[in-house]
Amino acid sequence: MLSDFFMNYFKKRKLKKQLHELKSSVSFTLAADDDILEDSTRAALEKLKRELDVFGKKPSLSDAPAIACCEDKLGRILPRKGFAHSMHNFLDILVVACSVAGGVRALYLQPFSIPTSSMQPTLFGIHYIDREASSPFMGPVTRGFMPLQARRAALKVRSDGLLSDRYQQWNRLFFFPESYFQIGSDSYTLPGDLFPQIVRYLKKTTPFYSEGETFCDGWLSTGDHVLVERFSIHFRKLKRGDVIVFNTETISSPTQPLGGYYYIKRLVGLPGDTLQISDNILMIRPKGEKEFRPAWEFSDKFRKVYSLNGGYQGHRADGLLALGGELTVPDGFFFALGDNTNNSLDGRNWGFIPRRNMVGLAMFIFWPVSRRWGVVDTLPPLDVPTVMPSESFFQPQAMSMQ
Repeated sequence: MLSDFFMNYFKKRKLKKQLHELKSSVSFTLAADDDILEDSTRAALEKLKRELDVFGKKPSLSDAPAIACCEDKLGRILPRKGFAHSMHNFLDILVVACSVAGGVRALYLQPFSIPTSSMQPTLFGIHYIDREASSPFMGPVTRGFMPLQARRAALKVRSDGLLSDRYQQWNRLFFFPESYFQIGSDSYTLPGDLFPQIVRYLKKTTPFYSEGETFCDGWLSTGDHVLVERFSIHFRKLKRGDVIVFNTETISSPTQPLGGYYYIKRLVGLPGDTLQISDNILMIRPKGEKEFRPAWEFSDKFRKVYSLNGGYQGHRADGLLALGGELTVPDGFFFALGDNTNNSLDGRNWGFIPRRNMVGLAMFIFWPVSRRWGVVDTLPPLDVPTVMPSESFFQPQAMSMQ
């Protein structure tokens, strides 16, 4: 009958699965625990493996009692040891997984977060995003993720007054930094432990606010998180235009303390290059050449830096590359600048980077979900003119749109 056919089919299928699991368990134990198995246990397992091989790959229903007997034998050879044994196996797997993850991080990929504005708008640090200004450039996916990847920053002024340049900070519920400040006699709070990171992105650059005026209406982003590829720099030459991560060992700035052990900048000078900045354009004269050429002739990645769109503003002559000055990169060293050179502590302050300090190349922005999400340094600039504010403390308005 048809019902008997299907019943026999499922019985055979179950028996086949049982046999496969028994064979796998015996083979795995022999391979994984070869160095810790007692001789008697190993011999018993090898004997059981030969008995299981007799059944082939498709056992018949008449083999069911013999297979069940083999399962009992396995239980006697390797008795179950309860929770402690299961936890031991779990910890073995966890240690291996962590070791593999640590090896990948050390040799191939390493995550970094961007705290500062020095590479904006290529890579953003902690910054304020204006809700209205960013609306035309923010897709539905990014908008949907905003509650998860940025803290709401919205405030209306309660009465007329001057914005105080003093503020205090604390952590709400231990994990959520906030800033306390005053406008006139009224006190306010906004997210973040660096209140100026909001102020410097606001449209208004004067300190007086009127009652009912919107101080801010947007979000505070914690900055881009990138994966840095550490492997290829040991096999290929670094190129002008690469976005690099390096450590700051043996590097010091005469103008201000360095902000951390790792820095991220754009590589602009190779060993032997002579550099100067003229009319906000970086000029490069490679070793052996007589004439200076603009940076974009060496890499198309520089073209957007000079587009004067989306917050890009060229390179400001300052420090070691002040107007009229030039320098030559020595052998074994490199020179790097931030894309946001009006707000960047870079080679103009501390000079050259030793080759041994190189960590890797910025490869992928994995958080937050924004227009920059994906491969680093592949987007064109935002189609908004860069209008420089009257004071260098403030950022171009295009920065608060992305």
